[in-house]
Amino acid sequence: MNRLSAGRLIVFEGPDHVGRSTHAEALRLKLVANGVPVIITGLARSEILGDVLKSGNKDIHDFGPKTRALLYATDLVDQIENVIKPSIDAGFVVIADRYIFTPVIRESLRGVDPDWSLNLYSTAPEPDLTILLKSGPRRLLQRVIYSGNVGTLSRYESGMDLGFSSIPTLSFLEYQSKLRDAFDRFAIDKGIPSISTSQGKPEVEKKIWKEVAPVVNDLIFADP
Repeated sequence: MNRLSAGRLIVFEGPDHVGRSTHAEALRLKLVANGVPVIITGLARSEILGDVLKSGNKDIHDFGPKTRALLYATDLVDQIENVIKPSIDAGFVVIADRYIFTPVIRESLRGVDPDWSLNLYSTAPEPDLTILLKSGPRRLLQRVIYSGNVGTLSRYESGMDLGFSSIPTLSFLEYQSKLRDAFDRFAIDKGIPSISTSQGKPEVEKKIWKEVAPVVNDLIFADP
């Protein structure tokens, strides 16, 4: 991957319902308040495929893991070329609500070689900082239930396509346990910080800022 230097690329990785979008937005507001230009991007947000991937169309996920990996890679690479790289070149801080490793890890659980998946993103700029947000499977399920969205869990999101259970909530717990272990291995292998979102929001934001501040300090305090 190629490193770009004008702006910054900060990535939040982690499972669904862990609070990535909430904390990405909180970080955006803090940076903007300090005079830093910011843009948020993430998976399934490209103009060419974003709406299709977010539509919940089960056919997208029934194509098979390699085809799905190609679709998500197309979505993200389109954003990399048309949004992320130009924004970094222009001096923006780009906050990515999931980037390369979430789709790679998800499909690795479905038998796709991670090296094959990573090769799809060979032109992607290397993040200046990646933070893994994590929480236990039961807490994630509680958040789904309290949000009233348990009935909308897809076969893919709950891991039912992997055959863990015919009951969506039980399959979700097993799938999230497997994802948690895979994300933990990724964090250890890459030496990236992991932060539990099981704590209160202010405490999580404080820990995130502790990691982010050294990365953006010169942007905040640079002379005009």
